[in-house]
Amino acid sequence: MKYFLYIFTYLLLGASCSSPSRPIDYGTELTATDSICLSIDEHTHYESKSIFQFEENGHEYLSFLNEKASYKVHIYDLDTKQVIKTIHLQKEGRNAMPSTNGCFPLSSKHFLITTWNGVFGIINEKGEVENKNSFWKDSVNFHAFDHICCMSYTYRPAIIKDSILYFSQSLLKYPRKKDEWDKIPIFAYADLHKKKLGWTELRYPSIFNKDEIDYILYDPEISYTYTGKEVVVSLGQYDSIFVSSNFKHKKAYNAKSHYLPHVRPVSQNLQIDLFKTIHDRGLQPHYHHLMYDKYRKVFYRFALMPDDNIKPFSNNPHQSFSIIILNKDYEIIGETKFPGNTYAHHLCFVGKKGLYISENNENNPQFDENKLVFRCFTLQGRKK
Repeated sequence: MKYFLYIFTYLLLGASCSSPSRPIDYGTELTATDSICLSIDEHTHYESKSIFQFEENGHEYLSFLNEKASYKVHIYDLDTKQVIKTIHLQKEGRNAMPSTNGCFPLSSKHFLITTWNGVFGIINEKGEVENKNSFWKDSVNFHAFDHICCMSYTYRPAIIKDSILYFSQSLLKYPRKKDEWDKIPIFAYADLHKKKLGWTELRYPSIFNKDEIDYILYDPEISYTYTGKEVVVSLGQYDSIFVSSNFKHKKAYNAKSHYLPHVRPVSQNLQIDLFKTIHDRGLQPHYHHLMYDKYRKVFYRFALMPDDNIKPFSNNPHQSFSIIILNKDYEIIGETKFPGNTYAHHLCFVGKKGLYISENNENNPQFDENKLVFRCFTLQGRKK
């Protein structure tokens, strides 16, 4: 059943836009500026579920996991717009990392790789595994830990603090009673030195109002970000975000979209037709990424508008969305709405100049499958 849930969740990710609309009541908006264009070869697919920006020695880079067309990680120099390095991942042998679902750059020479089968490891630029671990070892109960993932498709970066690596946990201890959620950990951890695994004391909020039964389950749709001091968690169907400085206690802050009604978790019946489930889910308003912009000390929370024309297995979202902007004190300072059929909101990253959102949407008249195109959006005071 657990593998079924992973497949279901993966498909929902794939099924879940020109100048954005003016925000309504706030003083800050995101304004489109220039774009960047990165070339890709015939062995690279424009869509990736794991892209992350990083800096080293004053240079800005982008890691791009190309798991769809080939088993590689491309490193782009964002100044020259060229690939400067390609890391070849291996599916067999001593350095194998099969079923890869994420890649997070620790430096230009070391990368954290996560997989759907509970294995994670640190590889070097030659693709050699230097540190491999598994949450599903023989000594650990299969149901004790959820799968692990570092991806940008729904923003979930690696968090490493004092050699402790933290992973979110979503499909854990099911079926769950409505009064059990405050006992379920949001994060598991792995001590990279001691090889110790465990759970944090940070628990889910009690916002799920029904007991789960067999295949009628909740997907928390978790996204999170890290400031270096605090972890900030967003759940797909809840207005507030949750902040913790110690992976134990949390505080809620309002982060509701002006464009959405109040959002509460809705359970899904996994036994009904998958296409109908995806369609019904598209009708429900929910939140997506939560990203921290360390250059401007703000947060971006994506809100997806209800849409009755969601296409299963499509990588070309046509639904409109908005981005809520919060300051360092978690106060809403702006919200900007974006049109559908223009952007691929699941492909984005924060850079030195601003927030970059992909225009690789096949419904966009300017779409070119041979290029990675990102539009840069910067913070501006709203014009009266």
